Amino acid sequence: HGMVDDYKAGREAAPDILRQQMGLVRQVIETLKIPMLEIVGFEADDVLATLATQGRDRGDDIIIVTGDRDAYQLVEDPHIRVLYNKRGVSDYALYDEAGIVTRTGVHPTVYPEYAALRGDPSDNLPGVPGVGEKTAAKLINQYGGLDGIYEHLAELTPKLRENLATHKDKVRANAEVIPLIRDVDLDTIDPADIVWGGWDEAEVRDLFSFLEFRTLVDRLFDAFGADGRGTVAAQNIKPVSAAPVADSINVTVTDLSAAADVVAFAQALTCVAVIGAWEGRPGRSPLTGLAVCGPDATDAASWIPAALLNDAKVVAALNDLFSKPNAVTAADAKTLMRSLLPLGLDIPGLALDAEIAAYLVDPAQSGYDLNELVLRYLGITLDAEGAASSQGQLLLDDTAPSAVNVAGTRAVALARLIEPLSGALEARGLSKLYDEIERPLVRVLARMEVAGIAVDRDWLHDLTTSLTKQVGELETEIHELAGGPFKVNSTPQLREVLFEKLALNPSKRTKTGFSTDAASLEKLIDEHPIIAKLLRWREVEKLRNTYGETLAAEIADDGRIHASFNQTVARTGRLSSETPNLHNIPVRSDEGRQFRRAFVPAKGCRLLVADYNQIELRVIAHLSGDPGLTSAFANGDDIHAITAARIYNVEPGDVTVAQRSKSKMVSYGLAYGMESYGLAQRLGIPVDEASVILNAYFVAFPAVKAYMDDSVKEARDRGYTETLFGRRRPIPELSSPNFRIRQAGERQAMNAGIQGLAADIFKVALVALDQELETQGLISSRIVLQVHDEIVLEVPKKEEKAAEAATLKAMQDAAALDVPLEVNLGWGDTWADAK
Repeated sequence: HGMVDDYKAGREAAPDILRQQMGLVRQVIETLKIPMLEIVGFEADDVLATLATQGRDRGDDIIIVTGDRDAYQLVEDPHIRVLYNKRGVSDYALYDEAGIVTRTGVHPTVYPEYAALRGDPSDNLPGVPGVGEKTAAKLINQYGGLDGIYEHLAELTPKLRENLATHKDKVRANAEVIPLIRDVDLDTIDPADIVWGGWDEAEVRDLFSFLEFRTLVDRLFDAFGADGRGTVAAQNIKPVSAAPVADSINVTVTDLSAAADVVAFAQALTCVAVIGAWEGRPGRSPLTGLAVCGPDATDAASWIPAALLNDAKVVAALNDLFSKPNAVTAADAKTLMRSLLPLGLDIPGLALDAEIAAYLVDPAQSGYDLNELVLRYLGITLDAEGAASSQGQLLLDDTAPSAVNVAGTRAVALARLIEPLSGALEARGLSKLYDEIERPLVRVLARMEVAGIAVDRDWLHDLTTSLTKQVGELETEIHELAGGPFKVNSTPQLREVLFEKLALNPSKRTKTGFSTDAASLEKLIDEHPIIAKLLRWREVEKLRNTYGETLAAEIADDGRIHASFNQTVARTGRLSSETPNLHNIPVRSDEGRQFRRAFVPAKGCRLLVADYNQIELRVIAHLSGDPGLTSAFANGDDIHAITAARIYNVEPGDVTVAQRSKSKMVSYGLAYGMESYGLAQRLGIPVDEASVILNAYFVAFPAVKAYMDDSVKEARDRGYTETLFGRRRPIPELSSPNFRIRQAGERQAMNAGIQGLAADIFKVALVALDQELETQGLISSRIVLQVHDEIVLEVPKKEEKAAEAATLKAMQDAAALDVPLEVNLGWGDTWADAK
């Protein structure tokens, strides 16, 4: 700060709520006997640098754990390395000198000069415009440092020469500020004196009880012992180096080219990591083979060509292996099962699905591809083709064919993920949720995808043809009302017609012009008849294009649609659907509902549709314990009429249709964290009126309001919500300095417990139903579809009674709530008829 007036000026001030808690932070540190060093006038990095230097001089091996790249300059072989925290709590890389060169392009000794050119926005130290990391490294390496660069400016391109010259003083200032101070005046520190532990158990319990760290104190004692002198095994962080280090693993892949080889291999194992390889899209194109890695073969994998998977002896041997308890680890087990089940290969002994485990640990990630997980948990980078790069420890054996080699390497990487992922589940208390719900659900969904649901091609074709005709007729009418032809789905052309030619009054402006979205057009519906036709055209065109043509394109050769169902997309734990998205089959319009008539059972069967009645509202009643809601559900009352009666202070028999409708919207809106503005938008009423209705609801059911307030408070304290089944949902938005983001976080906290528990209950029901069908020997009855809280089964006539009883039992017994779980059942020759 003395050298640079605006040092770190770009950083936001520490939030008041953080400053207020620093006293408590200090109290926790002191109570846990965590050694602490404070040197006035120096940054913590300078203290770390001094301690590391003292350790080096003593001959100690030092690891600096940090998320600050300035520490790169401290790395010195063989004594000082940096364990750099890239993101989250498990994504680290351990750098030696060669690793720093690989990461930055320059040696640690010249890192400050490299950073001076590049700049450091986090400290408000701007670099040279146009000089990024690669250019900075190239200049430093070519000319030896800043002095050499400025001595050879004439050799550079005109623009680069100009920028370097213009910002010379700033670069020189950066070069003075960035180096860490390695000789801060510290008392001599003996490492033996700065060991954590030796706390007073009662004192820790008292403090943690006061702070409401209810579960943390037990986990702390479990990990370190009651006095804190125990140790926790360190994760196996893999160092990053420019060249393979001594313990690099060269992956070898053995081709099991004969059936006897596969049988012998399978019989010798009790568990295995399996990677599938496909000709095209995984799970939807033919397999080329399987790469498998045994529990002890962390440097070797075996390759089973797809042709051998048709051999009866191979299938029998693999089924024996795959059916053993906790036998199989996979990266995406459902996709693998989808390809293996038609070959007669089942995996009832699934142990770890890396994708599902990682999702449970952090449901907020954008994806759980094996490449990402290997980087996050092992510090290994896989290139675009799936092969390990030189930064990692898995090195390819180039003698194997490329596809086989890549698959084998991935199998070895997968095997090495077992320990850290299993440990992460255990550490977060998620093992039970994984073992009892998510893991068995993988096989249920895989079997459902393989079964698919039959489609009446003729019905779908006729419906699509009818919609196409309507689109054409509407387009003609729109052109007549517009006074001439134009491209109806062209926003610029539509703007010109509506706001220039017809001179309608626009209601909203966007960055590119006046808005023509549905909400804006609806406000203009009384100004001109063209608006109603446009809205209708959009509705019909969406049905034709999104559902008619899309569904027809997804019908397989067996006359069935085999959609994919995902466990790792929704943060709440809800399942989603894709290719095609059968969760979005419209149900509100008559024409939309016609698409459900295209879904039919196999010959000799009927469809059984079972769905939970008002599952979210029953969950709200249970979680809040509100006596008004619980008694209404217990008595079998019309919950929406009871709600309306309480909101509007009338007798249930006097509730109007409009009042019931508004109350229903409030009840379901609360399950999604809806507030006054959202309710106003849904009901088409002013926000003030919506606020009155919402407040009246909370007066009528005060325990619901208390539950939601408590949910937000608990999520803010813990950083996540947790369902009754242990599902966690991190909500970092609650700590955002942005008010709108915090508001969104509060809405998420309000609905996460509700949506999460509803999702858990439904998943439990799916797993239980699949087991019931199998246990009772209903071999021809099968689950063919799930949509939100609805399960669709295909059942032969002779099994109808037993299948109905099994479905009711599985769904009603899925959870023991304070209110009954009610299930609606329907039979039909089409999905629409059954629903």
